[in-house]
Amino acid sequence: MQTRKIATSTFWQLGSQAVAMLIGILSIKFVTTALSKSMVGNYQTVYSYLQIFGILADFGLYAIAIRELSTAKDKAKTFVSLFFLRAFITVLSLGSALALVWALPVFSGTPLPIGVSIAALVPFFTLLAGMFRVVFQVSYKMQYVFISEVIGKILPVTLMAIVVFTGMRGSENIEHYKLILAFGSIGSITLFILSFWFASRLPLLSKAKNSDLDNGLLSVCTGLSGWFAKFDKQEFGRLLRLSAPFGFAFLMTTIYRQSDVTLMAILRPNDYDIQNAYYGTVLRLADVGFLIPTFILNSALPMMSNLEGKKEELNQFVHTLLYSLLSLGLIISLTSYFWARPIVRLITRESYLSTPVLAGSDTALELLSFSMFLSSIVTFCFYILLTRRSWRRLLVVMTVASVISVGLNIVLIPMLGFVGAALTSIIVHIVLSISLSTIVFGLPGVFSVSKATFHGATSNTFARLVQFAKLVAFGVIYSFLLVWTVPLLSGPITTVLMGGVMMCVAGGLVWGMKLVSSE
Repeated sequence: MQTRKIATSTFWQLGSQAVAMLIGILSIKFVTTALSKSMVGNYQTVYSYLQIFGILADFGLYAIAIRELSTAKDKAKTFVSLFFLRAFITVLSLGSALALVWALPVFSGTPLPIGVSIAALVPFFTLLAGMFRVVFQVSYKMQYVFISEVIGKILPVTLMAIVVFTGMRGSENIEHYKLILAFGSIGSITLFILSFWFASRLPLLSKAKNSDLDNGLLSVCTGLSGWFAKFDKQEFGRLLRLSAPFGFAFLMTTIYRQSDVTLMAILRPNDYDIQNAYYGTVLRLADVGFLIPTFILNSALPMMSNLEGKKEELNQFVHTLLYSLLSLGLIISLTSYFWARPIVRLITRESYLSTPVLAGSDTALELLSFSMFLSSIVTFCFYILLTRRSWRRLLVVMTVASVISVGLNIVLIPMLGFVGAALTSIIVHIVLSISLSTIVFGLPGVFSVSKATFHGATSNTFARLVQFAKLVAFGVIYSFLLVWTVPLLSGPITTVLMGGVMMCVAGGLVWGMKLVSSE
């Protein structure tokens, strides 16, 4: 029953992400069509800059909230404390982002300060809506997330489509740049309103202790006075202390993954906009590859918490989870590498492609494809450490990775531009994969037993080698098929159709080769 709930929850999340990915491709296409390369570069820089402060505002609360709300006796009190904590940190973090972008001399006279001011509403309302997402996650009602997120994505893209089809092409007009950013803010406000509306009708607390109201989560706290009545300082402080270590770990993750675009603006003030037009556009696409494992693991967190103490069941579940992520990571990374040029042509314009003497967005995607695969390992280890509350070693590793990332970017970006940033990403992900894997599979208790599940479900050495060989064989076969299909990708329609076909083929191979246990 629990497995079915998780599968359904993951289905809705992946469905939401699949639709969001398609809408995101349209968004990139419309942005790169409507604005000039210079304005596109500023647009991408704005969102990458805000993402750093957005993750700081998240403060690890989402993952912590799932676990805490799943086991809380008084869910209303826990939820209200989580919501107030999220709102407090979000205002503090985004307020700092606004103050800094207006104060830094290097950004003076650029479109960045006004762009950040407009787009700051996106992380603000998205983060607040994330607290309602926790409710849907814990109650396995992720269909409401699907509806809210899809509508929240469709609205701004529809507005972009309108301005593009009415004549906005390659515009250098800063007012058009502001308008495109404002569309994103409208979408995030819509997401928040819909999430609030659905959560207010969800009967999560019908069995909550100290509550005799069964009409929904927010009905327990009717009105603002009801919310304050449920607010508990001790619970607020407890959750803050609990989330702080992982909040810093998430921040370090964002620094090593997202700071390169902001550093580009600081280290290459003369051409950062063009560099980030090439790199930032692909980075937004690559974020899908980075985030899909996160959504799968978010779905699995409640069950992983429930299975603590049940070694055999947890071992099997962890093994299945690991191979699911490795298979998915291979599919995403190999497709990105071998189809880099057709994908970039699909989501941008010909001018974004590389030439024999100049790197382009397809160059960036080829390089980032390595990071995408390694990210599935990093994310898996991150969440295992999260469930085991081994935050000290996690924080140390993430901090070291962030220092390496910033240091390498400072050296390589002035020399190589976005190519240096992409190379830095690969190096840091290699370091993280090795370091975190060593820690996770050396954990005492159930995870020390799971060493035997890294390459298979049994302790038999031959079986483990066979399972690993299957994964390698899958990668080789899928790579051959991707290379063989490249000449067929002559236009946007054939690229989209072949993309759907190859995803079905990849899924069939994973199932046929039994890379993921069906138990």
